[in-house]
Amino acid sequence: MKNKLNTALAALFVATASMTATATEVGGTYVTAGAWNVKADLNSDITSVAGVTVDDEDTVASFTVGYQVDENLAVEGGVISSGEVSVSYTGSGSGSGTYLGKAYSYSADGSVKAETDTSYTLGLKYSSPINDKFDVYGKLGMLFWDLEYSVTGNNTFTYDGTAYSIGGVFAKDDGSDVYYGIGTSYAVTEDAAINAEFMKSEVDGADIDGLSLSVGYNF
Repeated sequence: MKNKLNTALAALFVATASMTATATEVGGTYVTAGAWNVKADLNSDITSVAGVTVDDEDTVASFTVGYQVDENLAVEGGVISSGEVSVSYTGSGSGSGTYLGKAYSYSADGSVKAETDTSYTLGLKYSSPINDKFDVYGKLGMLFWDLEYSVTGNNTFTYDGTAYSIGGVFAKDDGSDVYYGIGTSYAVTEDAAINAEFMKSEVDGADIDGLSLSVGYNF
């Protein structure tokens, strides 16, 4: 009886250790590439202005490299293409308000755009197998961003006492914020997988939600 129990436990251990077909070997690396649909919850200083409409979604590309620390934990670094939290708003008529602690106003129809440059991520990923095809995982790390505000319409936009026309950059900001997310991975082959993921972060005070679909490959 004892020998049968030991044999059963050994078989269970082997099955669990090899449960995920796309698991990166400890000390190995993997890459993922995909597309994100990103939505920003804009600062109320913008959305509360009468006559303003908001375009708060964008689709961007991403690329990630990971290093497998142990069977479950990995360290990841990533690049997200410019515009991933790009937002724009259009004013009708005239209006004024305060943004980033400084006064602004516009006197004609037009638009102003907020757009990020290439952003970077650095964080941890913890994965757990469901069966021989599916993994689930969680992520936690830092998002490093660089943001630029510019006039893109035909109006004249005044910010902090200076008037800007088409293409004029009136404010810049950069910083870093925590990101976290959850996802699932489906093994296509022993080394390739398809991933679906949800992530949340913040850029310049605006909450950012992202949904992605990507492909991954283990080395």
